[in-house]
Amino acid sequence: MNTLKSRIVAGVMLCLSASVAHAEDTIRLGMTPEPYMPFTQINTAGEWEGLEADLSRAVCTKMQIKCEIKQMAWDGLIPSLKENKVDFIIGAFSITDDRRKVVDFSIPYYTEGTSFVGAKADETKIDVVDAPDGSGKIINPETVAGKIIGVQTSSVQSAYVAKYLSGAEAKSYDTADNSVADLVAGRVDYVLIPDIYIKAFLKTPEGADFEVKLEAPKSAVLGEGVAYAVRKGDAETLGKLNTALAELDKDGTLKKLVDQWIFAKK
Repeated sequence: MNTLKSRIVAGVMLCLSASVAHAEDTIRLGMTPEPYMPFTQINTAGEWEGLEADLSRAVCTKMQIKCEIKQMAWDGLIPSLKENKVDFIIGAFSITDDRRKVVDFSIPYYTEGTSFVGAKADETKIDVVDAPDGSGKIINPETVAGKIIGVQTSSVQSAYVAKYLSGAEAKSYDTADNSVADLVAGRVDYVLIPDIYIKAFLKTPEGADFEVKLEAPKSAVLGEGVAYAVRKGDAETLGKLNTALAELDKDGTLKKLVDQWIFAKK
């Protein structure tokens, strides 16, 4: 089977299923094939891999439910959830107050940081100041005024630029890969991006001329951890998810997967 056919099969037919699940016990999981390692991707064999793929297999086994993957673009995950096309979604979603208005989050399975990245040749000193709303420290907007900052659309980083760095120009991308590609091409001055994603890039030959200028201070805008999302008010699905995640945390499976996909990959 060629790669194209494998991807079609992966997107339409693939199920993450518990061996004891019955046909009527099926739940729809929204995931994106857009490469975003170490969280998830579809490899050349047409198979899902990464932390979120392995975690979802483990979660579905714990819930004893067949999980049918619905493949879609990342920015279509929350709309599809709201429109009842899927029952829960995963996609490195950070828990934020704005997102809580439209979805309910599971307990977090990982907490990530955010990096402000630019060219090594750029000698601009990026520092931090007190946030005007009293919420803590933020990237100093004066140091990036007039600059172009690449962010992924609908991300917490996009919300951060809009709220705190209005003097800069935000350029949005459908994927993190495309924002980084434009950084390399010189079409943006910086990217504001999750730390584990960009640190992997900085180790590549393409990333040799770039560096982390600043690790963004923790902020409510940047989220309170990464979690699954369910439809607002869907207490049944949320309860099953949280129970499964708590059991995976207790038996050491969650730590093992995080160590395997995140810390071992740094």
